[in-house]
Formats: sequence, C-alpha cells, structure tokens
Amino acid sequence: MKVLVSGYLGFGNLGDEAILAGLAGGLTARGHAVRALSAAPAATRAAHELPASHRLVGLPWALADGDALVSGGGGLLQDGTSGRSLRYYLGVIRAARATGLRVAVFAQSVGPLSSRGRRAVARALRGVPVAVRDAGSEALLAELGIASHRVADVALALRPPPVRQVGGVLLIPRADVAGARAGLEAVARDALKEGRPVGVLALQPGDDAREADAIAAAVPGVERRLAARPDEALARCAEVERVVSVRLHGLVFALRAGRAHVGVAYDPKVGGFLTESGGAALPLPLDVERLRAAAREATAPDVARVDRLVARAERGLDWLDATLRGDPAPPEAGPPPGQREGRGAGTMTP
Repeated sequence: MKVLVSGYLGFGNLGDEAILAGLAGGLTARGHAVRALSAAPAATRAAHELPASHRLVGLPWALADGDALVSGGGGLLQDGTSGRSLRYYLGVIRAARATGLRVAVFAQSVGPLSSRGRRAVARALRGVPVAVRDAGSEALLAELGIASHRVADVALALRPPPVRQVGGVLLIPRADVAGARAGLEAVARDALKEGRPVGVLALQPGDDAREADAIAAAVPGVERRLAARPDEALARCAEVERVVSVRLHGLVFALRAGRAHVGVAYDPKVGGFLTESGGAALPLPLDVERLRAAAREATAPDVARVDRLVARAERGLDWLDATLRGDPAPPEAGPPPGQREGRGAGTMTP
C-alpha cells in the first residue's frame, strides 16, 4: 500500500524528523511504501531515503498517487501557535478523504484548541481512526465526541546507535520558554563544578541553535554539540549520563537510550510523557533551584519501563498497519487492559 505521511517535515526539527524515521521504518517493515509531504522535499529525500513531495504544490499529485494518508505524529492539531497550521493539517485530511484515500490520525498530541479549533477538529475527524500519544489528548477528543486509541511516540521505535560514552550532562534548550536558559545555565555550572562534562544540543535550527550558542558562551566549559539527523541526536543523548531538556524529543531520545532525564513541562504533552517515562517534570514558571535539584538527583529509568513504552510504540504501528489495510478489528494499540504505565512515578509537581 502507498502511504502518504503528513507532518511538520522539512523544517529541520529533529523531533519531527525522528517521528518520520520511526513511522517510515515501521510501515516499510510492514510492507508499505511510504512517501512524505515536506516543506523541503529534496532534504527529506536525502535524509530519509524515501520519496517526498512539496507539502503545498505537490499535494494534489501525491494524493492522486496514494492509497492512504497518515496525519502525524506530533503536535499538529492545535491552534495555540497558529490557526493557519491547524487549517493546513485538517485541509490535508479533508482532501485525502475527498480523494478516496484511507485516512488515519496517528501518534498525535491534540490541543490546545480554541472554540473554533475544537469545532473544526470535531468535524474533520468524525469517522477517522485516531491514535494519540497522551491521556490529555485522549480526554480532549472524547469531549469532542471522537474516540481514540493511545500509543507511544513513534520515535521510540528507533534503535540507539553504538556510541562512545562521554558521560556528564546534555542540555537541550527551547528558545521560546521564558526562564529556561537561566535554568539550564545553572545546571551546567553545577555539573562543571562536580567535574562532569556538559554539552548543549539544539534540536531545531534558528532560535534554538542561537540559544544553545548563548548557553555555551555564557558558561565556560560547556561544549556545543551537533546533530543533523535524528539518529545523531539519539546518539548524543546516549553518550551522556543524563539529559535536561526543554524539548519533548530530547526526553524521548533520552528514554529510548535508557538515560536519566529531566524536563521543563512547557506543554501538557511534555508533562504527560514524563509521567509515563518516570522523569522529573518541572512546571512553569520555572523554579531554577528545583531544576538544579532534579538534575542532581535524576536516575536512569527502569529497563522494564523503557521496554513497555517501546513495546507500546510497536503495538501502535501494528494498529496503524491493520487500520490502513481495513482490518475491521485492528489490534489494541495502547497499554494492556488494567496496566497503568508509570503513572505519576518520578514527577515533580507544584
């Protein structure tokens, strides 16, 4: 089956590129041919070794040549940052349905949504199979009358590459979270005083890269580390003892690598992930002293917890495969009945 993937692709965000890598690898292994919609098709083709069409001008042709559309994963269905973005992703879903493609929404975090956005999502997703990656999104869709399954972030389906251990702490900034830079700099100073190496890695070009440069300049001894592809970002996280991240996929990479991780919960999707991963979640406004303490006390996640979440990512891909093939009773995508994976463990709340 020819499957077209719609996501935030071709913009250089390594989290979204990791989602595509996990999704494309899983679907290919299950016998599908994957094509992506991208803002930079040539870059997507080179990075992922799969066909790609421009997300706007190439959309009609890509839909005409496909059998199914997967919208996701990631935080696509929200209008907290842009109503235009929500209109685009819902428009792709509507166009695919009108063209006769099978459609599934997969591994998404839904919201925040305005009243207008809630109505638009409810209309567009009526009758569409949906799988979300956190309990908050599941609850929001239920309020809109949309049933959904819960899966894990599909980037967890990636395998950590072999790495040379450098130890210490890796900082992952996000430029638009107030107070986060001061917190990361304080964590860096603590680690350097203890004789541990500290690196800083940006998962998105532009403002995040400038934020990483600023941290390295402000704290002598912090090493600027680089990654151009998701596997390289996963390797940077696997090299260290712990990750302190203001980006969701910094935490996803850390968990997949089995590393201790602490996150700044700037969005409910981050808090939801940390609840299940067992990592410490620092709410906003950020308390720098609490972040310093959490970074010092962080321990590696239990292997069984990692295995459960990776297995859930694979079950989600099984569900997606069956759904795209039209199985009237696809396998359960979420945690086994009665199992609450890591609920509340290791979190820090106000």
